[in-house]
Amino acid sequence: MAEYVHQTLEEMIPELEEMSRVGLFTIKETKTILKKREGHEYKLRQLTKTKESFLNYIEYETKLLELLKFRRKKTGQENLKKGIEKAIADRIHKLYRMLTTRFQECVEFWEMHIDFSKKMNEKAYVTRLYEQVLKLHGRNEAVWVRAARWESSPEGNSNPHQARTVLLKGQRTNPDSEVIFLQMFLLELQLGRQVAKRKSILGLTEESQDKDKEEKACEPEFKLAEIVYRNGLDVFPDRPDMHLKMLNLCCGVKEASSLQGKIVSDLQYVYPDTPQVWSALALRHLNNIKTVNKAQASEAIAKCVKVYEDTLENLQTGEYNKKKFGPLKSILCVCDLF
Repeated sequence: MAEYVHQTLEEMIPELEEMSRVGLFTIKETKTILKKREGHEYKLRQLTKTKESFLNYIEYETKLLELLKFRRKKTGQENLKKGIEKAIADRIHKLYRMLTTRFQECVEFWEMHIDFSKKMNEKAYVTRLYEQVLKLHGRNEAVWVRAARWESSPEGNSNPHQARTVLLKGQRTNPDSEVIFLQMFLLELQLGRQVAKRKSILGLTEESQDKDKEEKACEPEFKLAEIVYRNGLDVFPDRPDMHLKMLNLCCGVKEASSLQGKIVSDLQYVYPDTPQVWSALALRHLNNIKTVNKAQASEAIAKCVKVYEDTLENLQTGEYNKKKFGPLKSILCVCDLF
């Protein structure tokens, strides 16, 4: 054991010498660093390796990286970054790989490694880590969603097509996952909004205004979103809550007004006797009430109340009559403020 530890410590000496040579640490400080590392290395070579042994070593090296960053900022010294910071970062990566290999079942450790890689701006490595963890934890829906968001986000790879591929794989592995499906729908809505904004900037939206208004065709930018939505009706039948979640996501994209209308129409047709649906359709008029002027707010409240009143006339179920005045009274009280 001692031979392996001393060999590992000897490999660190050039890195520590560079620290003292550029004035980031004194010789005394580098000796302290070497002594601390020696203690951690011995713990990693014990027969019974614990999570704490790895985590404590990782924490120490991470704090050392932060201290180096502070010292460089204070001294203005930017030399030998590859020889110092990269060596420490590589050591932390190695420790994380050892940790996730020994404790593969713990998704938290994979996420910690991914977060560290993101901080180091190692985008390609983050993608590889997500691929590895999903091979082991394919049933973890949240990891699929985080991997897709990373691929599509500007902070990540800005690759929505790869994000779509990730979500499709996730859905095949978890065919009944609401979380993955809703993320797929949201992704297509976001991509459609980007296309709509580009068309608006280029002045290409006027052609669509000449269409027959009664046709109410879905905007071409949101055709894929509509396909995903239609698939959702087949995958999650008789699920008004899921249907309403899709409507809620769509309402967050004002450019998809036609698709919103389709979803509302479908809700009214598929769930004509479901109080939950009608209540949501009424309250959706109040979504942006805090961002509009007084006249627009009054109009929105009036529309909301109108839906409630029409529903009370058409639905005579015991459940709805029992609760009918609860939300309606709240809306009328708000209306008095205007």
